[in-house]
Amino acid sequence: MLLALGSLFGQGLIHGVGPDHCLAIGALATRGGMRRALAVALRFGLAHTAVLAVCAAAASVAGVMIPARWESAMEVVGGVSLMALGAWTLFVPPSSEPHAHDGLGEHSHAPGEDVDHTHPTRRERRAGALSAMVGAVFGLSGVRGMLMVIPLALRQHGLALLTGVLLFGAGVVLSMALVGFAAQRAAGRARVAERTLQGVVGLASMACGAWWVVDHLPG
Repeated sequence: MLLALGSLFGQGLIHGVGPDHCLAIGALATRGGMRRALAVALRFGLAHTAVLAVCAAAASVAGVMIPARWESAMEVVGGVSLMALGAWTLFVPPSSEPHAHDGLGEHSHAPGEDVDHTHPTRRERRAGALSAMVGAVFGLSGVRGMLMVIPLALRQHGLALLTGVLLFGAGVVLSMALVGFAAQRAAGRARVAERTLQGVVGLASMACGAWWVVDHLPG
């Protein structure tokens, strides 16, 4: 039982560093500072985990197998989402945003500046909502695969099943946080070439998303 649970955690780590997940986080995390990068990565991972946990656990308890066509349809939606993120990274330039501070009036911070405010900016809220939405969409496409990796021994015990699914999700969240950290570190070390890095990430996201769509379209 413990081996099965540990295996699910490890599979969650591996699942989280898939090319589609990494590029999605890269597109979201290369703008702004480390705090924002980790925030969007964690929200992506938590939304991804929540959808996987609820849908996979419910389907497993009910004895329902997700059809392959559902998985393919969700993969297409995920591919389109990845293409949209790539286009956003390429064609929507970062811009400074004014912040109001008590007694200090408004002032702006340069793109990429890691400033620790106690209140989230509009851009941070939008990025958080976007990362959670994309994470949830990617979670829907992974439900069938999640069901296929849950060992039979865990399916027979409700608490063990829930623990296994949550451990898988914990692996995903941890790997997403590490990817977000790495993406922001790369952007920080190459700040002069930040737009070049964003361009590479954007093009790679669009290419991967297009391939994902074509590969999963019925044919």
